[in-house]
Amino acid sequence: MPDIQQLRIEAAHKKIMDVFSSNYAFTIPPYQRPYAWETDQVEELLSDLDDAMGPQTNSDGFYFLGSIVLVKTHDRPSSEVVDGQQRLTTLTILFSVIRDLTEDKVRQAEREKYIKQRASEDEGLPETLRLKLRDKDQDFFTKHVQKSGATNSLPTTPESDGSKTCILQNAKTIRARLEKMGEEQRSKLLQFLLRDCYLVVVEVPTQTAARRIFTVLNARGMDLSATDILKADLLERAGTDSEVQLSRHWEDIELALGRERFSDLFTHIRMIFEREKPRSALETGFPKHVQVFQDDPLAFINEALQPYADAFTLSLNNEEIKKQFGQKTADLMRSLDRLDNKDWLPPLLFCLKQHKDRAISCTVPDFIFHLERLAYYLFVTRANVNRRMSRYADVLNFLNPQGKNPETIEDSCLNITQDEAFELFNALSGDVYRATRVVKPILLRLEQASTDGSAYYDYPTISVEHVCPQNIREVPEWLEWFSTPDIHNKWIHSLGNLVLLNFRKNSAAQNYDFDKKKNQYFASGDTCAFTLTNEVRAYNTWTPDDIKRRREVLLRRFAKEWNLNAEFEAWQKISINSE
Repeated sequence: MPDIQQLRIEAAHKKIMDVFSSNYAFTIPPYQRPYAWETDQVEELLSDLDDAMGPQTNSDGFYFLGSIVLVKTHDRPSSEVVDGQQRLTTLTILFSVIRDLTEDKVRQAEREKYIKQRASEDEGLPETLRLKLRDKDQDFFTKHVQKSGATNSLPTTPESDGSKTCILQNAKTIRARLEKMGEEQRSKLLQFLLRDCYLVVVEVPTQTAARRIFTVLNARGMDLSATDILKADLLERAGTDSEVQLSRHWEDIELALGRERFSDLFTHIRMIFEREKPRSALETGFPKHVQVFQDDPLAFINEALQPYADAFTLSLNNEEIKKQFGQKTADLMRSLDRLDNKDWLPPLLFCLKQHKDRAISCTVPDFIFHLERLAYYLFVTRANVNRRMSRYADVLNFLNPQGKNPETIEDSCLNITQDEAFELFNALSGDVYRATRVVKPILLRLEQASTDGSAYYDYPTISVEHVCPQNIREVPEWLEWFSTPDIHNKWIHSLGNLVLLNFRKNSAAQNYDFDKKKNQYFASGDTCAFTLTNEVRAYNTWTPDDIKRRREVLLRRFAKEWNLNAEFEAWQKISINSE
């Protein structure tokens, strides 16, 4: 039967002077995310304190600073911070700045005690810092904040590490604000902080209980991500001997990718292992489906997280893709990145990891060619998420057949059947412009095919323009060529009637005739950025037959680009008869 004392949870509101005292020695555990408060949050805290101290305050003479959750054994100062790192760190910066701005040296030395515990042989107290951050940040924090006089000469060069940048910027913000006060006003601020400001302190006796509270806090809306919860889970099972090492490795990967992409990476890894549409939250489903995460924390970091992070980093580096696999493959990667979903990324990451492990059943360029073609087929035909996830799961099964006889890439789900090719060409021959999320990537993909992939456009504005305008009521030439509304409606949104511009559309262009449009509007400054648009300038007329011929040229270009020539010829015979 468990010891009741070990299950005890204590909660009480306490003055800040009692929190920053010999009763507590705070440490930030490795599973915690880095210090992340920004200057806006610090400014808000200082303004709230100023308001609470004012004569017209509604604070009733005290100010509540929130809560902190600690792993703490009764009557011992050692306190592991489960929640409250941001507040405790910011208060430590505030105390340090007040100390360093104190003019009287005796009072300055007295105020040091809120940052550092003085040694006392009589009381059996060692000299120690009140707050110790994660190992990765502590040396920086000591040097530039906690050390006496440190905030008098804060470095001007910004840090590349996010938490160090936040520490430095917030110290400068607090310093600038407090320098405007006189010594008397700073003393009043310190006295108000110590005597009239409170924290609710929650103390639990074990790390297991604390991490459960950590998870519950996330579910109650705290600013913690699913990966924070997974990290806490992993480190708990890793044990104290491996906790620091694994935490550092985890954070190095997170820092390199950035927090948002790091979270995306876990979604992609889950798909690689689960191979179907997720039906539960990431923090719930990931441990269930990624078995190595549950079985061996060290193996998960070394054999899954780091290799897939490396593959993700490579997929984002077009120059390195070009260096390793050639220009064509780099062009296809740019093409994939234009799509409005990233469901194709898990198979790609798995392929790149296999390539590094020398366990791939096909070449990377060949795989990416087939993946890009498949992704565009699903994109253009507007396949829903269930259909996409199912197809990409089949691709993962092709890459990792799990005991089955491996297929060739031509016989696998990466290939496109004749029926699917027909579906693709039907979609491309329809009113492409109406598919608003599809039209620009399609035209850019055609542009890429028209220049053999050599062109790369990074204009701040790229717009899609109709050659024959959507409104032709006031232009006799257009009314002659498109003699009825039905004819106009049939061709207006066709692929053959669309071009790209590297500037915003001009609504007045709908009143231009064809010559003015192609020679002035399409060629701003006698230049035209896009091959597709320049090709239209070679036409003397722009009738429905011209648009139809142009559409066929572009569809053939797609067929050639995606090795679907035979399928296109078969489709065209059917479409001619039906049109």
